[in-house]
Amino acid sequence: MLRTLTPVLLVVLVPGLTAAQPKPAEADLVKLARKYDLEVVTRAPVFPVKTTHGTIDGAEADRKDAASYATIFAFEWSLYPPELVKKAGVRSVVFCKNLSFAGQNRTAIPDFEHDTLYLDVTRGRHDDLYVRKVIHHEFFHFVDLKDDGHLYDDERWARLNPPGFKYGPGGAKVQNDPTVTTTGKDDPGFMNRYAASGVEEDKAEVFAHMMVEPQVVAARAEKDKYSRLKVERMREVLVGFSPHAGTDFWSAIDRAERPAAKP
Repeated sequence: MLRTLTPVLLVVLVPGLTAAQPKPAEADLVKLARKYDLEVVTRAPVFPVKTTHGTIDGAEADRKDAASYATIFAFEWSLYPPELVKKAGVRSVVFCKNLSFAGQNRTAIPDFEHDTLYLDVTRGRHDDLYVRKVIHHEFFHFVDLKDDGHLYDDERWARLNPPGFKYGPGGAKVQNDPTVTTTGKDDPGFMNRYAASGVEEDKAEVFAHMMVEPQVVAARAEKDKYSRLKVERMREVLVGFSPHAGTDFWSAIDRAERPAAKP
């Protein structure tokens, strides 16, 4: 994937400004990109992108949609210690619309080959909580892979499941079912049915829910021993991956106050 020589690419064509200057509404992204040494592409993303397992495709998002999404993204990403992001290996984030992988519509795609996270700023945008969880879910996939080089196998995690449970065919098989991400109506040990589709999705969903709804997760863990074990294991995984993601990190997540969702 083509990269710029600067840590952030916000190509905004506004009268009186050069293409490299951001609109005031995107100032948070500029600051964020500098803090995390991150390239954030909001204009003219390069598509298609070839990967070993399939082609990533998409289109440039409307400015209003990108600006609305940027507010959410900046808040959620700022929860991460820079050291954690650096070790996870995310170098670029691309805002777009009509995102797809191998012809299948996707809300987000972690492109491990190019250290890039693609985010569709329109899909699911009616649900702020869902959008916030998607960001953390996909980020965790980078952590998961960098942690031990494995994404689809984790016997230690699988042993935390109820006796006799077997994961499904993977997240790709349930992408078009909008009910799989509904929280709180599922079997013990799983945040939703999407989590039950694969061990990689299970871990990412636990992380995402811990990041966005820590009180909900804590309440569930009190009643559900399988969820409690997974929360404890997730904390172990994170601090083992980066010492900056320990007790203080999770305490800050508990205190995070998100802006109220727009009606």
